[in-house]
Amino acid sequence: MKQFIVVDFETTGNQPRQGDSIIQIGAVVVENGQIIESYSTFVKPKKKIPPFITQLTGITNKMVSNAPSMEDVLPDLLRLLAGRVFVAHNAAFDLNFLQEALLSQGYYPFDGPILDTVELARVLLPTQSGYRLVELTSDFEIKHENPHQADSDAIATAHLLLRLLDTINKLPLITIQGLQMMISSFRFDVGTLLREIEMEKLIHSFPVEEAGSFASAPPTPEEAGKYDLFRNLGLKQRKKWTEKKSEQVPIHFHFEPFLERMVAVDGDGFALHHENYERREPQEAMMHAVNQAFTDQKHLLVEAGTGTGKSLGYLLPSILWARTHKQQVIVSTHTIHLQDQLFQKDIPLLQKALPFTFRVAQLKGRGNYLCLRKFEQSIETQEGSTQDIQLAKAQILTWLTETTTGDVEELSLSPSGQSFWQSVKSDTASCLNRECPWFSRCFYFQAKQQAKEADVIIVNHALLISDIEKENGVLPSFEIAIIDEAHQLDEVASQHFGTQLSSIEMFQLIEQLGVEGDKQMLLMFANELKVWQSAEKPRIEQHLQQVKVEQQILKEAVTNWLQLFYHWGTERSVETGESQRATLRYKKEDFEEKYKKLGKSTNLVLQKLGDVAKEVEQLLAILLQQQAEVPYSLQRLQTDVTGLVEEINHVAIKLHFLLIEEQDGHVSWMETETRTSRKQLFFFKTPLDIADTLRTTLLEPKRSVIMTSATLTVKNKFTYFMERMGFADLPEERVETLSLPSPFDYGQQGLIVIPSDFPSVKKEGEQLFVEAVIAGCVDAVRASEGRTMILFTSYSMLKSVYEGMKSLLEGEEFELLGHGIDSSNRSKLVRRFQTGSKTVLLGTNSFWEGVDIPGDVLSCLIIVRLPFQPPNHPLLEGRSERLKAEKKNPFMTLSLPHAVIRFKQGVGRLIRQQTDRGVVIVFDTRIIEARYGRMFLQSLPPYQVETGPWTTLRESIAPFLQGNSR
Repeated sequence: MKQFIVVDFETTGNQPRQGDSIIQIGAVVVENGQIIESYSTFVKPKKKIPPFITQLTGITNKMVSNAPSMEDVLPDLLRLLAGRVFVAHNAAFDLNFLQEALLSQGYYPFDGPILDTVELARVLLPTQSGYRLVELTSDFEIKHENPHQADSDAIATAHLLLRLLDTINKLPLITIQGLQMMISSFRFDVGTLLREIEMEKLIHSFPVEEAGSFASAPPTPEEAGKYDLFRNLGLKQRKKWTEKKSEQVPIHFHFEPFLERMVAVDGDGFALHHENYERREPQEAMMHAVNQAFTDQKHLLVEAGTGTGKSLGYLLPSILWARTHKQQVIVSTHTIHLQDQLFQKDIPLLQKALPFTFRVAQLKGRGNYLCLRKFEQSIETQEGSTQDIQLAKAQILTWLTETTTGDVEELSLSPSGQSFWQSVKSDTASCLNRECPWFSRCFYFQAKQQAKEADVIIVNHALLISDIEKENGVLPSFEIAIIDEAHQLDEVASQHFGTQLSSIEMFQLIEQLGVEGDKQMLLMFANELKVWQSAEKPRIEQHLQQVKVEQQILKEAVTNWLQLFYHWGTERSVETGESQRATLRYKKEDFEEKYKKLGKSTNLVLQKLGDVAKEVEQLLAILLQQQAEVPYSLQRLQTDVTGLVEEINHVAIKLHFLLIEEQDGHVSWMETETRTSRKQLFFFKTPLDIADTLRTTLLEPKRSVIMTSATLTVKNKFTYFMERMGFADLPEERVETLSLPSPFDYGQQGLIVIPSDFPSVKKEGEQLFVEAVIAGCVDAVRASEGRTMILFTSYSMLKSVYEGMKSLLEGEEFELLGHGIDSSNRSKLVRRFQTGSKTVLLGTNSFWEGVDIPGDVLSCLIIVRLPFQPPNHPLLEGRSERLKAEKKNPFMTLSLPHAVIRFKQGVGRLIRQQTDRGVVIVFDTRIIEARYGRMFLQSLPPYQVETGPWTTLRESIAPFLQGNSR
């Protein structure tokens, strides 16, 4: 494949057989890696261009009124197509229009080879967050001046094709050969392209007689040193951790003079390595406080406003302490975004600025890492693979040539791909340890070894809590922990100190055990047994058959159990707003007294889980007796099946705990997925209070724990956070607090607008309020020219407002992005928001924090309602009941402080740097009418605040954003 015709069509719609037609053609000829010709023309359609197409493309009916017809332009297009590979971004769309045009004019349909740059990009760029043309061209810095114009899109796609061809040509031969085994995952002619590249590599690198097979092809000269080619996989060459040695800092090192040297504007520290460096007093105050807490063996709470530089504020003293005292420091974060910031910005700066070396490692939960042995096995076994699973395998094959971590969070997998990951992730039960041929290349053990030798270890809250709760020794022993984004620790700890189980998890387990598909253990067992000659083979086959029977009975029992609980749950549950699921709180006696069918069904599932586990264990026992005779391939499976039995037993324990056991101090509930046709259940049991557990497992045993966030206080007090996190019961002298203001000039940079005449949900009803919100949002979006994020506490309200705004803004150049409507992937929506023009993003729950959009891309933030937790959420209900029993006011001690911190997080999305300017609009009049409302505003930085009639306030938005303060 050397000659390509890259095509893009703009059309009147997406149904060519229903009368939609092409209105613009863009075509670019690519030969031998060069663009040699381009062609573009408008086409006169058979129908009027709809307004939404004009809005999207900028193409009007006037522009095409005198354009040539499709009959006139087809000869030119056919000349370009002749003998070339048809290429398009989302090729099926353009191909359908081409074929319809050809047939309508009496031509034969196009029957040449086809490539889709979306399909190619998914395989070759497996870490991309999105595969829209505008996202890919932005990432590759490809010039793309007029998205949704056929000429511009075709040129951009041609440049993208050249990048993708360059990428695929650089892959090692063994990976090219491996990708060909995934041929069924490709809709178009990627397989032909791969075969041609394989032959070129073989011919140019080896004599014909030396060209090997998939398992034995030697490395080409250019591959040597760049890739680690082992067994059937091509991996990126990784440096051995032991190659880098740290220089020791003298033990008598003094913190104060060194800090002054580092922060001095005329010194050889940060100023020398940071362009436009300025000293920040709050940051230096934090550095001093953190170091003092380490020295005095105290815990420290630091609220550090946006822009204070809190990451460096704790990293510098942590590194110095670790190097001078030979004590490792744990740094825990909640979001990937913050971890990326640490590794891409703060740590590289410190590595340049500090006059000594140090080591920082990142460690995650074991299931985040790929098991190379399992993945190799999945490549060898293709029987029963679905197209989606083949695509996931192809993505991982490519990814292995570029990853040094094996961390799944780097990948962009589909839901089916994520399900496949469960069968190839690293785990303890199925690990062969040093007996594994991949041991020296194991991603998980590499990460553990790096953590063992590091001065500072970056983890997430989930791993930190899991490690201290189970004392499982994943983390090295530590005395000092820094917990950033500490306001999230409450939720994470509640989850990890509790138990969760989903119907998805149960069915995945049954499927893994089953007899169909490439990742199913019994099928693989049966295949391996065919070639093994042993006297015990008949007994094993008998047990295998019995497991198959028990597995089918278990599947039927779980299916029946799911239907019963789903029906019971959907009848009685309530929507709790944010989760987009219906929720129902339950107690053990519900299944013993009122709903006995549910209890019987649960007990049957537990019994059948036990039967399957017992039968598989008997099969494994026979194999263990014959261990000397068992071939290696069967031993691998034996290990995996042992791990699967452990998972079955673990699921049974969780199910028993969730539905059979009664646990004091816990609340239990289930959630039903209501947005999809597939029935899904999620069960939870969570402790009502985590303070004592955190105090006894983390705060009391450790020398110093630093917790920091931009939102820890309510009305400038740490009381709520200290009570929730276990600090309140520690000796007073062990805990210090510090509030550091943001350096931003909020009075000049930000304006908060609160209309006083908006209807109240409580008094006037939700419908009237939603209508007012729709109109208000449209006013604000027009005034701010898009660039708006709207935060909701209820998914149903988001949906209503989205539909209302879409109707009112029809024909205008605004793009609405609704969470759970246009996509459920937060990062993809944020990316589209950032790359779009006049874009409006509507989000719930996860959008209140962790979204960092600096600059004028986000200029208007709308908070529809104050972010109180739904009062009917089981966890809030349970905690409120407990507080009432203790003669405390649940609203003032729990609901209100939580809402204030959430509100601060939401408002904090707007002003992210000193040059930002923006407007916050709050449509909930409780903030100015209720007695507690002022607590929200008093907890914020000193913004300008304006209240009054909406018709007056809306006029202040555009002038403020343009820099005209009132």
